[in-house]
Amino acid sequence: MDALTLAPYRIGHVVGARPQFVKLKPLVEAISRAGGQNWVAHTGQHYDAAMNDSFWAELGFRPDYQGVWSDRRADAAALQLALEQASVDAVVVYGDTDSTVLGAQAAQELGLPFAHAEAGLRSFNSLMPEEHNRIWVDERANWLWAPTAGALEQIKREQLDRGAPWTIVTGDLMRDAFPDCTGTRDPKGRILVTVHRNTNVDEPQRLHRIEAAMDALGASYEVLWPRHPRHRAAGIGTKHIPDCPPLGREAMLKALHESQWVITDSGGLQKEAFFAGKRCVVLRRETEWTELVDHGWAALIDPDTPDLLGSVTRQFAAWEAQGAAAPPDLYGDGHAAEKMLQSLAEGLQILKR
Repeated sequence: MDALTLAPYRIGHVVGARPQFVKLKPLVEAISRAGGQNWVAHTGQHYDAAMNDSFWAELGFRPDYQGVWSDRRADAAALQLALEQASVDAVVVYGDTDSTVLGAQAAQELGLPFAHAEAGLRSFNSLMPEEHNRIWVDERANWLWAPTAGALEQIKREQLDRGAPWTIVTGDLMRDAFPDCTGTRDPKGRILVTVHRNTNVDEPQRLHRIEAAMDALGASYEVLWPRHPRHRAAGIGTKHIPDCPPLGREAMLKALHESQWVITDSGGLQKEAFFAGKRCVVLRRETEWTELVDHGWAALIDPDTPDLLGSVTRQFAAWEAQGAAAPPDLYGDGHAAEKMLQSLAEGLQILKR
């Protein structure tokens, strides 16, 4: 097997949330081009049809296994059995969700080598479930694919670097998957908002503070706020922002390109806003995408800030004064999947010896 051929290997992919669906496609396509087979498991973590079905339709393929996401022990056992029956040779997990851990655990139980796409990212907030997930998976993965040089340095600081082909900087799969501009209208005066994290949505006072600030922004801006099912379940308290269901991939990208600013607590949308040349307020105290803050493309604003509205509008004014700028090259050249493919192929070749 040469370095860019995966025939006759079968690679399993475990995903469960919308950003992972996006990351999945470039690597699946690269593996197929190299003669490998793909087997995709959807854990069912994002089970809502509006958050799920449209994405698969737009991606152009469906998962081979569909989980239920009910009881963690049962979910793990079912996924493990499905992976075993699929006879995969290696597993890829993505990001930092509970599905990431579930896929890694199943691979470990079966003695399968596995790769972690987005290795080395840290928010340095030990209270975040995602932080625990990232570290747990990185400590166990065979392949650590760092999206940035900073992520690789963190892997080295934690003494997890195994050297090439196991530990490499690949760039970001979301950069691979990000299309050209799809918006056509003048974005000035429009804000795209998404809020979904349990730390924001499951805390009634914090959610009320966020909703009040977004409502007030609605007096000066056109606010588009697709509501996450978790938010809808908690109850929508805004009075002046029209209700909007979750958007499919193409509709979300169009909304992104047609917005002047973005406000979110999503890790994925932070990056996609950057790829689209949009500056982004992050309603969190920390972010794993620290380079966005360092380069002035994202601003962290604590949602518990007493004058949340004032903080947000002052940030918008500061960015307005800076004027437009082209995003720097922070997340690779759009060929992360090819780098992952070569790393995977070389690693499998070593394991075969």
